[in-house]
Formats: sequence, C-alpha cells, structure tokens
Amino acid sequence: MIESYAISHVGCVRRHNEDRVLADESLGLFIVADGMGGHKHGEVAADLAISTVRQYIEKSREPAEVTWPFGYCFDLSLEANRLSTGMRLANRRVWRLAEQAPEYIGMGTTIAAVLLVDDRAVIGNVGDSRVYLFRGGELTQLTTDDTWIASFLGTDLLAPDAARNHPMRNVLTQAAGSQETIDVHIREQSLLKGDTFLISSDGLHGIVEDQTMGYALATETGLSRMAAALLREAQQKNAPDNVSVVLLRYDRQI
Repeated sequence: MIESYAISHVGCVRRHNEDRVLADESLGLFIVADGMGGHKHGEVAADLAISTVRQYIEKSREPAEVTWPFGYCFDLSLEANRLSTGMRLANRRVWRLAEQAPEYIGMGTTIAAVLLVDDRAVIGNVGDSRVYLFRGGELTQLTTDDTWIASFLGTDLLAPDAARNHPMRNVLTQAAGSQETIDVHIREQSLLKGDTFLISSDGLHGIVEDQTMGYALATETGLSRMAAALLREAQQKNAPDNVSVVLLRYDRQI
C-alpha cells in the first residue's frame, strides 16, 4: 500500500509559483518539477515535463505495445527504462517548444521522480530537485545534483563549508529543456515496510538542512503534518524560492 501527500507553495518572496508536483498513486508515479525561465515560462516547462512523463508511464504499462525512441538500455530494468525514456521525452518536448516559440527561449525545468512498482522504486532526476529516502531514522539523498557546485565537491577545488554560500551554488549544469539531449540519473531501490520518500525542490533543501528535514519526518505523524512541518521550516527562513514537497510511504512488505 502506498500513501502520498503533495504540497507546493509560492514561498515568501516570489510572486508566481513555477514549481509543479504530481502524486499519482494509480501509476505509482511521483514528481517534483521546478520550472525556470521567468515570465511564467517556468511553469509552462514544468507542466509540460510532468504531463509528458505521466503520459509515457501510463502508455508504457504494456511494454510490448510501446516504442523506445531513445533505444532500450539492457543494463537497466524495464521500469528504469520507462522512467528514463519518459524524462528524456519531456526534455525533447520542452526543448522543441522553446525552438518553435521565441518567447520560450531559455525556459527549462528540473525533474525529480519516483516510480514504484511492486517492492521496488526507480528514482530519476535531472537538475537539482532531489529525492530522499527516510529509513530507520536516517535521511539519505538518492539523487545527483546537476549543479556547478556539485561538480566540484569532493575535489580540492572547493571546500564543503564554502559550497553552501558560494555565488555559483544555484547554477545548473543541465535541466530538462536546457539542451537537446540530457543525461538522466537513474537508480533503483528495494523497498522495506515503512520507507518514506521525500521529493523536494531546492526551495526546501536549498535552505533547510538535511538534519532538520530528517527531524521533521521523525517527529511528525502523518504525511500531511510532515509536509506542513517542512514548509514551516522553509518559511521560517523567509523561503526565497517556491517550496514543493511530495511525500510517499510504503506500508506493505511483499
């Protein structure tokens, strides 16, 4: 059994919410997309990305009747191929819309997604929206940030303490629609009873420490209360960006 809850808030500074969320329990598909491009174009990119991924996941439930426009990767499971293809299609559609309509040039969106099938989860992302797993009281990031900062962390060129306030910390190295092709980060995760996934835009994890988010998940009961606690933490820091949260809990051991 899957329980989910989604919330998206404009934050304390922005006038428009360019984040979009999806929690489709019937498909087992959960997404946060953080649009960018200004003048409401970010929300166009985010809407288009989410609808594209959702449509492909729905149509590919019968794999014998679906095409694989980017080929099939035999190193990945069927479900991982489905999610990766859906995200790459989303990139293509956002990119092509920007090509066809000059007013959309420069728009794009992050995508962070979880696809649940039976007792496994497929996690995919492009950009800096994240997926976390909360298990046994520990919060673990499962996604890879496509940011300038992340590309230098772990090297001698940038100390971890300097990364959080670095002027380049929000610069993305890729996002859906920002280039003709993207590299989708994909990983698979077996599920245990009680596993909770947190999908968030950087309006949350960009200003709220992982330890604080983990505490909110550990101390609140019910997904709606957890989401409210996370949003409250962001608002206490004046939430300079849109804040989006999707929570899902797996409550059945197969």
